[in-house]
Amino acid sequence: MKRLFATALAVLILPLPALATDQDMTGIDVRALARQVVPPGKDAPGWAADIASALAVNAIRPSRSNVCSVMAVIGQESTFTANPEVAGLGRMAEQQIKAKLAALPVLPGAAAAGVEIFLAMKPTPDKSYLAMIRAARTERDLDLVYRNLTFYLFREYASTRLLNAGAVAHRIDAANPVATLGSMQVSAAFTIAEVEKAKDRRLGLGAIWKLRDELYMRKGGVAYGTRMLLGYRADYPSRLFVFADYNAGRYASRNAAFQHMVAELSDVGLALDGDLMLYEGGKTKPEASATETSLRNLKLLDDESLRADLLREKEFAFRDTETYKRVSDAFTAKTCKPPPYAMLPQITLKSPKIQHRMTTALFARAVMARYERCMVVE
Repeated sequence: MKRLFATALAVLILPLPALATDQDMTGIDVRALARQVVPPGKDAPGWAADIASALAVNAIRPSRSNVCSVMAVIGQESTFTANPEVAGLGRMAEQQIKAKLAALPVLPGAAAAGVEIFLAMKPTPDKSYLAMIRAARTERDLDLVYRNLTFYLFREYASTRLLNAGAVAHRIDAANPVATLGSMQVSAAFTIAEVEKAKDRRLGLGAIWKLRDELYMRKGGVAYGTRMLLGYRADYPSRLFVFADYNAGRYASRNAAFQHMVAELSDVGLALDGDLMLYEGGKTKPEASATETSLRNLKLLDDESLRADLLREKEFAFRDTETYKRVSDAFTAKTCKPPPYAMLPQITLKSPKIQHRMTTALFARAVMARYERCMVVE
């Protein structure tokens, strides 16, 4: 992992600015803080070592605010458990797996009974995939069932050699019911993209599965989670928006504020979800989103220049585009208020793992409360 992260640093990171009063923490300092923050019996020294290592390997300053940010996310996502159990996970994920499996190209059309019977009968009726799914207690349990099932399908009805083709591997992994995993619930898609960028090539399914195994381990999960949380520049006025971005995607908080300004200018209600464009499979769609349509109607910029700017919405530099500047200026002219730089995205979270109502805003505030408690621990 060290070699991978060291390679990535050549193209990487503008760490988030820490508070002006922050002090850098030594390994001893982090261990002392972990003893106060990590629940009893959860190996506080081990978590402290992996958090300190994660900051170092990602070239992120070991400030108190950065250490507490990582600890707050771990505490919220897993209560300091590398591969946490989820009550009723298998049964909750059953319908999702059936739907995703039906979309894979190798499920034989000859199986007239469809996905339901396939899962109940394969690989054997006595030990079926359906039984294994229902018995899953952790994300890794469910992940391994899906991997086994996928390999079986390609072995029986196609060719396992296809699994090393990047396009096939990405499609199969996108259908994996476990999209976020480990102690920090790191996005698998984010991690795969980071590794592929560092290696300058697409990963086959074997390499993706190996990477997933790494995320289920404490050290790997914290390393990639820390990178996802702090390994970019945002310049937010509060860590609250960093935590919202961790849940909704980088720059979602800034983009939600931008959508708010567009909505104010156009008098059109927009979903403040932080996505300025439409996406499918992680790629932008040619169709205009509601935000883009509203911007076109405002006639602040020609459509071609506007779209070119919006394509940079996942970058820090979007704030320097002509589109961003003109919207900000128009907002101030209309409202006599300074343009907001960040707002909490309005997203309701849906997942088999979520048993109670949860939104990005609720998540961010819960993590922020943990962060603030951590910051005042003596």
